[in-house]
Amino acid sequence: MNADPPTHRACPYCNELISLEAKVCPRCRQWLTWRSLRNPLAQSLFVVLPLMLGCGALLVLAANRFQRVFLPRPFYSEVPGALAVRESWLNWVETTNGPRIYVTGILTNRSDLRWRDIEFECRFADSSGRMVDAAHGRTFMTVPARDDAAFRVAVTPGRPSSADYHSHEVRVTTARSSHSAF
Repeated sequence: MNADPPTHRACPYCNELISLEAKVCPRCRQWLTWRSLRNPLAQSLFVVLPLMLGCGALLVLAANRFQRVFLPRPFYSEVPGALAVRESWLNWVETTNGPRIYVTGILTNRSDLRWRDIEFECRFADSSGRMVDAAHGRTFMTVPARDDAAFRVAVTPGRPSSADYHSHEVRVTTARSSHSAF
């Protein structure tokens, strides 16, 4: 009986006799050890996976920075009543492009924030108080904190006659914080 230690072993994948020190089977090219960084599975665990996690973390940081720059808080919906229309007037004008309604007024900022790109909802009623038309208009202005500002919104009327527009109501629907980049 021979007591020499074995010098070969069987490949677990193809059953070929290979050297005990072999890291790759010469016949089927399968990796036989985890301790080599050339093993594709070890590469994915020790190189590719950390690289992907690092890229993911950078992507999350970039998205957070993007939101802080382009969509800064607070949003107008988080500060209800910050902007209020104090007074407004309705002006019907015939232009070369057809009739226009100009709603002008005074806007009051009750908050400690500056607001810009304000969108107004204008509702128009007839003499019986029934709503006959509605429109949204945007003004590209900035209202300072705790201050008033004049505004004008141009609306294309949905009805042909100014007699149908007896009264109106104007309210702010949305605005952007002046801290935003765009």
